[in-house]
Parts: sequence; structure tokens; C-alpha cells
Amino acid sequence: MKNELSNLSAISEIKLNTEINEVWGLFSKPSHLELFHPFCRSNKIIVWNEQNKTDELTYLNGIVYERNIYSWEKNKGFKLYIGKKEGKKSKVEWKLKSINEVVILTIEVTPYVSDKFTLKIYNLVLKFYIIPSLKKYLNCVTKGIKFYLESGKIVKHNQFGSHRWFS
Repeated sequence: MKNELSNLSAISEIKLNTEINEVWGLFSKPSHLELFHPFCRSNKIIVWNEQNKTDELTYLNGIVYERNIYSWEKNKGFKLYIGKKEGKKSKVEWKLKSINEVVILTIEVTPYVSDKFTLKIYNLVLKFYIIPSLKKYLNCVTKGIKFYLESGKIVKHNQFGSHRWFS
């Protein structure tokens, strides 16, 4: 019997009919989540400069997460840790790839390991509850990005459906 955590992550991928510079320009704006994130009430900047990027995401239901960006590669993507300020953090990777005048955006979340359950139970919770819920969440976020880039309109709260964790 294995006594290790499954390396499970949630992934959402979407094709964006735009130039990579436009997508990167959107992600480079301070408070960018307020433009396209359907579960974002506010996206407050803590630090946003060439060396450091940290912001605070307040969800519609009042939960506040801090995002600490630790890798920033122009037109390629960025990596961050997200979670409650003094809590455990999940790893998130935003990846961009330009193919034939289309940008492929991939967002991947690797959840933190909870110690509320045994490893065996947690693997089941991850596989059958956390990962599917995160995938639904990410799909709403990527739809929001596509909507904003194509229409120029700010995404409305819960525009692509509500989410039990964040609405």
C-alpha cells in the first residue's frame, strides 16, 4: 500500500483568438482579476513592481486569499501560491502558448495538502470532490478571460454560474 499523496491537479485550457501581447498586457495590469474573474469582489494590490508581485483576492462570499507570484516570464506565463494569509497555499501556474494566431491559455492548480484527513481519505476527497470543484472554478475563470478579451466588457459576478466555495 502506498503512503503518499496522489499528484492531482485541476487544469483548464482555453483558446483565445487574440495576440499573446494582448493577453500578457491584461495579466500585467494591477488588479486584473477585477476585469475577468467571475467570483472576484476585489483584487487589491499589496506590491506590484518588476521584482515583486503580491495581491489580495476577495471572493464574492468574503473569503480573502493572498496571491504571491514567484515566477514571471513575459508572454509565457507566471506561477504563484494562493491561500489565506497565514494558511496553507496552493500552487497555481498560468501558461501561455502562441500557435497560428491563437493563444492557448492553461491554468493549473495543485491544491495544498490538508491534514484534516488521513492520506488515503484525502486522496479520495481530492479525486472526487476538490479537483472537480477546482476544475469548474477554473473553467469559469478562463471563460471570463475569453469573454473580456473578445468583448472588452468586464465580467459580471457569477456570469458563468455560481460556485459553492466562492460565490
